[in-house]
Amino acid sequence: MKNLLSLKKLLTIVLIAAAVSIGGGLTLAAQTEVSIKVKGADSMWGRIHSLAVLYMKYHPQVDITVSPGSLVDEGMSALIAGETDVAMASRKITAQESEAARLKGLRLDEHLVGYGGIVIVTDLQNPTDELSVEQVRKIFTGQIVNWKEINGKDQAVTVFKSGEKHPGTLVFVENDMLGGVPITGSAITLPDFPAILDKVAETPGSIACVRMRDPFPGPKARTKSLRIRKDENSPPVVASSKTISDGTYPFRRPYYLYTAAGANGDVRSFVAFAVSRGWGTPYLIHEW
Repeated sequence: MKNLLSLKKLLTIVLIAAAVSIGGGLTLAAQTEVSIKVKGADSMWGRIHSLAVLYMKYHPQVDITVSPGSLVDEGMSALIAGETDVAMASRKITAQESEAARLKGLRLDEHLVGYGGIVIVTDLQNPTDELSVEQVRKIFTGQIVNWKEINGKDQAVTVFKSGEKHPGTLVFVENDMLGGVPITGSAITLPDFPAILDKVAETPGSIACVRMRDPFPGPKARTKSLRIRKDENSPPVVASSKTISDGTYPFRRPYYLYTAAGANGDVRSFVAFAVSRGWGTPYLIHEW
């Protein structure tokens, strides 16, 4: 009888241990079952990837994949096709994309994360330190071809622009900064921003648009960032996180996250987290 009771106790212990083991396995599986895919503008990858890593630290059950090397168009197409949960966009949704979503019976939500700045750079030897918005437009559209036309040095203007690796920046410059007018046909196209900065540094009288994070700051800078006036009567403003955030610097570019209106709670939670942290620096080491 004692042996039978001992056997029953042993069997009960084994069953409890098995239940705990299985329960623990189910809990572990549950902790890693949420997957979120993010795709789109590569210019947003650094910031959104850093935010995703930080979010996963607080939410270990969520696995967020932020795809590098994509374009805005690809992210929006993937969102509309149901192939990604979040689309990164360095511009507003187009009429064509809205129509494609409508035909799918899909309503999209727009989330403004923050703003990035477009900086106008020239070579260090150029005595010009500031320009008005109108002067920038005239230079980049080819209406001003010599710096002396704006009281600068008697020197030809050489315009550099980004190529297909950064199409979103080019679209923003032409559509928003230049009022829908293309950059002058005499502009020299370079593949990426590092190449543009190298060329501006070594080309007297040159000018280009780059993202705020691209120029190397401080005394070792190889190019000069120009201060910009909204008009002839406004003070010149240097691009900074503060002036871009408050809108006093005129060339700022919005960054959005788009989701389906019916996105699940985890997707909405991550997007809300990204929006709450804003744009700022792409690196968040101080938050670890």
